[in-house]
Amino acid sequence: MSIDNARTLAEANEHSLIWIKGYGPEVIHELVSCPAPVIVCDKRFSIPPDMLSNRCFIKSDNPKLLFSRLVNGLFVTHKSRGIHPTAIISKEAVIGDGTEIGAYTVIEKCIIGKNCNIGNSCHLEDNTQLGDNVTVGSCSVIGSCGYGYSRDENGELVLFPHIGGVIIEDDVEIGTNTSIDRGALGNTIIRKGSKIDNLVIIAHNVIVGEHTLVIGGAILCGSSQVGKNCWIAPGACVRNGKKVGDNCTVGLGAIVTKDIPDGDTWIGNPAVPIKAFQESRNKGDKQ
Repeated sequence: MSIDNARTLAEANEHSLIWIKGYGPEVIHELVSCPAPVIVCDKRFSIPPDMLSNRCFIKSDNPKLLFSRLVNGLFVTHKSRGIHPTAIISKEAVIGDGTEIGAYTVIEKCIIGKNCNIGNSCHLEDNTQLGDNVTVGSCSVIGSCGYGYSRDENGELVLFPHIGGVIIEDDVEIGTNTSIDRGALGNTIIRKGSKIDNLVIIAHNVIVGEHTLVIGGAILCGSSQVGKNCWIAPGACVRNGKKVGDNCTVGLGAIVTKDIPDGDTWIGNPAVPIKAFQESRNKGDKQ
């Protein structure tokens, strides 16, 4: 028995490592025709004895996590590219050991930690700080001027000064085509371990807590705050100055116009607690 690839159940061959999501009887039916010899599964899965003769099942409380670690360890390789010769780096920038910078990326007066990976055609503007092991996807802009205006006596718009910076702590990952504005007077801060998806907008003075996920198309408006261990779903928007507590979920396309307490799940437009949303739907169905 040997493995040399990781694939889906439908695409597996006789040398594949696979992961199965379910643990009910339907999974057995799917496995009958699957030739994969090594299978990561839920610990609740009852393995038929006849499948044990030529297969290895690895049971886990969290099979997705275990599968991820196995694949990352066995099959994901990284070829160091160093700093691309077309990258433009300020003489005042501080770049940590082991950091890689892609083609046509611009680094202004920034402090960048060790072992970071910055993609192609990125722009990191003045007063941006990256911790260690930070990933920035291609075409992302960090430290751009925020969007905030006041009207003068003639009704014309005057840009509020944005002279703060951006602080991105260790182990943060930022996707492609994402924009993170610098603070107006303070800093925009992304705390340790958070993961920011592609096409996300994070405005001036936003604070994102540790180990939070902000998914594609989400918008965090100026001075909003998101706590730790949160999930901000695709297309969600948190209004200026509003706070999302720790361990919260903001649903798909939700528009947050009020502060959300710790541990809550809010959905809808405007967003409300999921229980209130369901009760409103049920009431409408009865009318």
